[in-house]
Amino acid sequence: MLIRYHNLSLPLEFTFTISRGSSVEAKTVYVEIVAEYKKKTYVGLGEAVPAIFYGEDQQSVGRFYDQLTLDHALSDLDPFNHQAFEARLARYPGNMAAKSALDMALYDLRGKILKQPTWKLLGLDATSAPKTSYTIGIADLDTVIHKTRTALRRGYDILKVKVGSPDDLETLNAIRNLAPEATIRADANAAWTLAEALELLPELAALGVEFVEEPLKLDSSEDDYDTLFEKTPLPLMADESCKTLGDIPRCAEFFHAINLKHTKTGGLSEALRMIHAARAHELKIMLGCFCESSISISAFAQLSPLADYADLDGALLLAQDPYQGVTFKGSQIILNNKAGLGVSPLNINKTLATPG
Repeated sequence: MLIRYHNLSLPLEFTFTISRGSSVEAKTVYVEIVAEYKKKTYVGLGEAVPAIFYGEDQQSVGRFYDQLTLDHALSDLDPFNHQAFEARLARYPGNMAAKSALDMALYDLRGKILKQPTWKLLGLDATSAPKTSYTIGIADLDTVIHKTRTALRRGYDILKVKVGSPDDLETLNAIRNLAPEATIRADANAAWTLAEALELLPELAALGVEFVEEPLKLDSSEDDYDTLFEKTPLPLMADESCKTLGDIPRCAEFFHAINLKHTKTGGLSEALRMIHAARAHELKIMLGCFCESSISISAFAQLSPLADYADLDGALLLAQDPYQGVTFKGSQIILNNKAGLGVSPLNINKTLATPG
């Protein structure tokens, strides 16, 4: 198997701000796995979505792919031997976003060989896919109102609101007034102290917020997490606290749900294991994303029939998505019947890098 890749810079429709900072574009890496199977050549598509918060960027992703190519790490693999594929990647620590792109590309490759969509090969029911939320980032009140009206006009009836600023209650009140019937979810991105969380959560509950993601600062003590879990009036969802399979037991002690992202898990394969482990621990599951194209959104959406919630709006936040794949009817995720991840390019003008 051969790896090819190039960097993507994807402008966002609006400046996107969370408690940790702002961005105006998504920097991802387009990946192809090229393999011959029964004398035919197939190409599987993937997308790495590196995050500085998790120690990756476009440069580290490229270095990882160059190293795999230099080592001929995947060159002799059968595309259906996923166990060997994961074992090879496990020799290289970290690089979860980079590994995720290869993992999804391999699912895409196999689906194309078998001429079936990935969700069908996994034995899932596409009609069970949940609705996605649409994210409203931190901004001044006029911008929040404009973004909310835009979302409602486009038919999105689940709004995920980024919190962690001094204006949280004003923002949420304004959104609730604009959207009295909408489902509202709040995401603090680990912004609050225990005292702040205990003060704000009853107010959010009064506004009808469905749940809150990652409310406490990541350096909070276990006593703080325990206290909040006992006193919270709203369900709590782990995001930054839940990266891979080994995090599930701890999350079950302090949260009611987990948010899985392929950038954290290293791909669909680990996410599947985490979904089953989370069910065993009676946790609810959301599939999430960063700002990214329809390649990786469509990849993770293949697992959406297994989830309770979805936050797969990353491509909806782009000024222009260069790929087409999973679609949305309002907030409803619509999985297509195309082979693999069901993704195709709208316009690619870049030359693929073939390292080594």
